[in-house]
Amino acid sequence: MFASGETGILKAKTTDFNNIFVSRSTDAGKHWTPIAVYAGPLLSTNANVFPAIAVDATNGNVYATWSNASDAGTNVYFSFSSDGGMSWSSPVIVNTSPANTAIFPWVAANAGTVDVVYYGTTGANAAGAVWHVYMAQTTTNGASFSQSTVNPTSNHTGVICTEGTGCAAGTRNLLDLFQVGIDPNNGLAAIAYADDTMTTDSAGNPQPQTVLAQQQ
Repeated sequence: MFASGETGILKAKTTDFNNIFVSRSTDAGKHWTPIAVYAGPLLSTNANVFPAIAVDATNGNVYATWSNASDAGTNVYFSFSSDGGMSWSSPVIVNTSPANTAIFPWVAANAGTVDVVYYGTTGANAAGAVWHVYMAQTTTNGASFSQSTVNPTSNHTGVICTEGTGCAAGTRNLLDLFQVGIDPNNGLAAIAYADDTMTTDSAGNPQPQTVLAQQQ
């Protein structure tokens, strides 16, 4: 799964990757066919790290999620395929208030249950933003989601930068450490994420810690 810009329009001009593709192979990776999943508005971007994909081993369904930023806001989107990635459902927005801005999605699927996790904040991804960890669950292939707050305590305050080494100090404390898995024995989620509000270094700067949250 990957994001891509508009050939001939955006090439050498911007890195706003507004389209989402999933490449599909049926010969152990010797050949690949890219399938369009989502065409975002021109000049919007899906570079809110990372587009993520999961396969439900019990039914073969494929689930994709990503975060798109455009004039309509920054949201986490979701699409599914019931034919091995050959065709995809119309994308839907996963996050709801108070997660009005949502980035860093990840997805897991098992036995018809799909869990999508992300960082969310009430306003824009800007100075002073207070972020929480959210999980949205669907058992209807995205027809509806149930969003819950993983931890009532915030895990970061301020900008969450997704520009790698180009980020300003303190804005990439969470790095890329955010994933979810589903225990096949009980169907409950386990979420690993970063939190820089728990401890500080000797200079008083936020010191990120890895946290495990387990669904009850």
